Amino acid sequence: MDSPVIETQEAQETAAKVKKPLDPRVQYYLRIIGTLFVITAIVAVLLSLVNMVTRPMIDTHAEEKRVAALSKVMPDADFEPVTHQPEGIDGLVSITKATRNGSPAGCCVQITTNGFGGSLELMVGVDGNGAVTGVDILSHAETLNTNRHGWLLEQYPGHSGEILVSKTSADSSHIQAISGATVTSNGVTRGVNNALKAAEAYQKGGLS
Repeated sequence: MDSPVIETQEAQETAAKVKKPLDPRVQYYLRIIGTLFVITAIVAVLLSLVNMVTRPMIDTHAEEKRVAALSKVMPDADFEPVTHQPEGIDGLVSITKATRNGSPAGCCVQITTNGFGGSLELMVGVDGNGAVTGVDILSHAETLNTNRHGWLLEQYPGHSGEILVSKTSADSSHIQAISGATVTSNGVTRGVNNALKAAEAYQKGGLS
């Protein structure tokens, strides 16, 4: 049988091993990790609070801009949301029915496409004959100023069918690209063409 002295020594050695402090480097890294975790949690809470405060204002502003765009691309019309949307149209966000004095006037198509700087969101008015009545940009990340955008958008009204892009001049089937911004011009035109397809599907399909 082991002596009590030996057992006591073994117990003390075991306790010493258990109570041995962590390596200072490990403690340092743990403090950093803990600090970063706390900072991340605080930032996440703050961002959530900011989003809660600003989201309603952002949504209200976006809706005001959408309503203004409807009247801009389809003047003097009354608008009614379309519940059933055509399928298979790239970037289609929504279609809004347009009437004048109770008679169908066409529709307005909200659609997304891609430009040089990323996503472009457009509102495109289309009359009952499938011709563009107006185009407005709801959001974009392009570097063009308002005047150059305006010059491009003014070319679309009256066009129908597939619209093409020319670097030199505009005609009945082409719009002229903005000099030095062909990617943007192609992106907007692609969005308008998809909007025309959506309008055609809506008007032919009798969707409501």
